[in-house]
Amino acid sequence: MTFELVDLEELGEKALQEFTASVESSARTQTSFDLAVNRLLANVEFTFVFDAKRAHREPTMEGTVAIWSKMVAMCDQAGRQVKELERQYPSCKASFDRILDYRNAAEKRRELHA
Repeated sequence: MTFELVDLEELGEKALQEFTASVESSARTQTSFDLAVNRLLANVEFTFVFDAKRAHREPTMEGTVAIWSKMVAMCDQAGRQVKELERQYPSCKASFDRILDYRNAAEKRRELHA
């Protein structure tokens, strides 16, 4: 089975859609929000690990840059969504910071191969 960049993009978009739907449909309790943020963070972490393995096997520099660029974009979107809710749910600060850590790691890898 081969994954393409569009698959990675769809994976990120699906995770963000699930997060948005979960936050909007929940009773907006701290617990339900924390669960939604943890699922989003788990998706970011999974995608990062998957991208790292895929980038390692990518035969071209351009392809590697594209993989890490998609990861940066996914982290940016996830970070924006979590940041918007940070005032209402201060406990998500640590998750926001973790998403930024993954974003910065992906950006370093993108720059390394650019």
